[in-house]
Amino acid sequence: MTILSGFGLFWLSLLLASFLALILKKKTNYLRSAGTLLLCLSCLILIFISLSVLGKGGSPLEFEVKVGSFHLPFLIDGLSALFLLLLSVLTLASVIFSLDFVKKYKGDEFWKYYLILPLFIGGLTGLLTVDDLGPGFTLAWQLMVISSYLLIRWGRPTKVSARPALVYLLFMEAAWLMITGSAFLAKGYIFGDSLGTVGLKLAQSGPWQAILFFSLLFLGFGIKTGVFPFGQWWIPDAYSTAWPQVSSLLAGLLEKTGVFGLIRIFFFVAKSSGAAFNPDLWGKVLVVAGVITLFIGTVQAIKQSDYLRLLAYSSIGQVGYIIFALGSSLLAWNSSLPLAKSLASVIFIAAVYHSLNHGIFKGLLFLLGGNLLYATGTRDLNRLGGLLSVMPVSGFLAAIASYSISGMPASSGFVSKWLMISSNFLAGRGSLLLTLSGIVALFTAAFTLACYVKFFGLAFTSAGASWKLKRSIKEVPWKLLASEIFLTVICLSQAFLPMGYVKLIDRSLGLSSGFLLSEAGGDLLSGKMFSLKIHDGQSLLAATSPLLMLFLIVLLAFLAYWFSRSAHPAEIKVPAWLCGYQDLNLNNVYADRHVFSDLKKFFWWTGGSPKKVIDDNDPTVLPDSQPKGEVE
Repeated sequence: MTILSGFGLFWLSLLLASFLALILKKKTNYLRSAGTLLLCLSCLILIFISLSVLGKGGSPLEFEVKVGSFHLPFLIDGLSALFLLLLSVLTLASVIFSLDFVKKYKGDEFWKYYLILPLFIGGLTGLLTVDDLGPGFTLAWQLMVISSYLLIRWGRPTKVSARPALVYLLFMEAAWLMITGSAFLAKGYIFGDSLGTVGLKLAQSGPWQAILFFSLLFLGFGIKTGVFPFGQWWIPDAYSTAWPQVSSLLAGLLEKTGVFGLIRIFFFVAKSSGAAFNPDLWGKVLVVAGVITLFIGTVQAIKQSDYLRLLAYSSIGQVGYIIFALGSSLLAWNSSLPLAKSLASVIFIAAVYHSLNHGIFKGLLFLLGGNLLYATGTRDLNRLGGLLSVMPVSGFLAAIASYSISGMPASSGFVSKWLMISSNFLAGRGSLLLTLSGIVALFTAAFTLACYVKFFGLAFTSAGASWKLKRSIKEVPWKLLASEIFLTVICLSQAFLPMGYVKLIDRSLGLSSGFLLSEAGGDLLSGKMFSLKIHDGQSLLAATSPLLMLFLIVLLAFLAYWFSRSAHPAEIKVPAWLCGYQDLNLNNVYADRHVFSDLKKFFWWTGGSPKKVIDDNDPTVLPDSQPKGEVE
């Protein structure tokens, strides 16, 4: 099977999945099985396409599809293949997760999910493969926007989903107008020109047209990625409204198509546009926007009571790291210092690495949020607690995901954040902006840890879910766990095989023609499969080994346990002191408003105050005042 025939088969499987959803909407078991099978097949085809491009002997594929009088240019190069690989992996996990999760809903609700999800995946794939800002981009964008709007709209009862879905739709359409309208600023632009042609025509345009061109594209793709303040207006409501497996795709993939768009514009179109592109100006814009986004988004996440909104705000913060690194890469490339110029591609690789990492561990966290929703029926952290004893597998996976996104040593988040922040400091020795932004990014990592200490602590440790909810709670079905274990294994590989992922990213860039930093000197990165080193050819500048860190952590934990037992202390078990109360109840349990309360008061000015948590079974949001049924 060739790449081109595989691409056609991929679209055929998606369309067939949607068609069967219409045919089998009354036969729920057949619908779930057929939809899952076809969607998994489409994911496997995408993996084949990606590996065919990225593998040994692979090469980019460029072709056109004629639709009426329009010629739609497609490009599957190394960068596209890398993001398609992320898309296929996350979709595969979400589809398997859905098999049992949708049983919690009525059949007339989840057949629409299997109707629309293939179209959403098709829209995302289109955005990663079309090579224009005209008809091809428009078709892919609208397919993505309308399908995701419906998925958000149908995620919860109408009273709580209508407004978030509408706000999302308005922002996405505004972004589309900015992106497609920007191309008309290039002199002689013809609707449907490829991105490379747009760049060449932009080079012949005036300086103000170029500035406006890049401004509109930054705003358009910035809205999609959630750059401050746009993300705060639509991401928390949209992500907490859609089903968790849909939110996993929104945070893990939809945001990344925005990152992909920024990379295409500021690192590919920018090269062909020549002197029309000002790397110093746009590097500073991206750095400042990224730093503000990562700081405010993370602080706002700490304030949330709804754990899905907490994950959504945190997603804004993590994307801020990626934007910051992209800007830092441009400034380093434009620097007069040879070392900084050589480090530009290292910082860029770190940005892409973190994009892959965030896609995996944030997708995993939203699926784990689905576990909590499936088992407890509530999204309120104040109604949870002590779930580790009844949901041990979910708790273990949540611990790994929380540890990873917090950027703790021996985690995937640590590797990418270490790579981007250390390279930023090395490249920014003569730049006050890079130095200060690196300090803020490093400081904010501690807030991320605080955020997930709150999430994991209130949900899985603490106490009280069993008597707060007055229902039996048990571990979720194995199909939900299987999808999450799959992502956890990938997350761990990203932590302990850093050089493997760096080589994969470097390979993808080598297969992407027109890359701005192709001669910046990415050979400063080296190391074995389990370690990373940054050097300037003569001396070692920085190094990390996650496997060695894990060994030291385990060793220190063992020594601490050994010292604590060496004196053979006597153990006396007594009832916990409950602040003078006789029984454990809502008056003496630790609530989310108490967690890091002084920190939240100090940063009151960042906004993001928590909203009242309304669960789906609340009678006020159900039109018929009846809880949702369950499909056997």
